[in-house]
Amino acid sequence: MARAKLFYTCTPQVLHDIGGGFRKAFRLNVLDISQGTDRARLLCTVNDVCGSAGQARQLESLLYRNQVSPNHIIDVLENWLP
Repeated sequence: MARAKLFYTCTPQVLHDIGGGFRKAFRLNVLDISQGTDRARLLCTVNDVCGSAGQARQLESLLYRNQVSPNHIIDVLENWLP
């Protein structure tokens, strides 16, 4: 079986704050693109991973560079987040 080629993308989302307002956050999506980007398969999603586009791009780069398995995403996030 061929090894999956993984792609990581953070997309903006709007969340309700505890105080009743709204805030912008980013959701991490992990996709298998080994069959091509037109046949990408969503493997996992993690909501509210960061609050800025800059952090989102840094996270995408870190995950892509290391091809982090979906099984280890939470471990990496726990170590990466301030």
